[in-house]
Amino acid sequence: MHRLFYRVLFPIAPLLLSLFCISIPMLSQTTSNKHEVITQVRIKTTSAEVWKVLMDIDKYPDWHPYIRKIEGRMEKNARIRVTYKKNDVQDAVFSAYIIDVEPNKLLSWGGSLGFIFRAKHYYKIETVQGDSVKLIQGEYWRGIFGGMYGKKIYVDTARKFELMNNKLKQLLEK
Repeated sequence: MHRLFYRVLFPIAPLLLSLFCISIPMLSQTTSNKHEVITQVRIKTTSAEVWKVLMDIDKYPDWHPYIRKIEGRMEKNARIRVTYKKNDVQDAVFSAYIIDVEPNKLLSWGGSLGFIFRAKHYYKIETVQGDSVKLIQGEYWRGIFGGMYGKKIYVDTARKFELMNNKLKQLLEK
């Protein structure tokens, strides 16, 4: 039996587990720089104005270069469904749970397949001066496959975040 497990079941265990796992909300995580993309932009506006844009899910397609649609409620522990531009001809969908909602400070969403894969996307808003804020956008991946996933898309994700940050800056500073 021991040999059967290591020869047959052990190599396909992650696949079997992923078939039976469902996405569950992550109620707490700490941020780590390992396998993480962090971008930031300074915007001449208030934290309340940035927050207003981030919470208006119907308007994401107007300014976000990759998100086509968000369905759900931006409330802690609520499930959202995000349709995003996968490439020039194809869209894709993922589901996530809202993890943090701190008005004018922090919004995050993510999901988990237990220890196999965990991801968290976040927006942090910090007041820099009376007339400016620093928006920090980041995402990290953890778990058995989280590290491999993060390394694979690190550069592409950073580029997309920078593009989104600049679009948001243009929108709020006009």
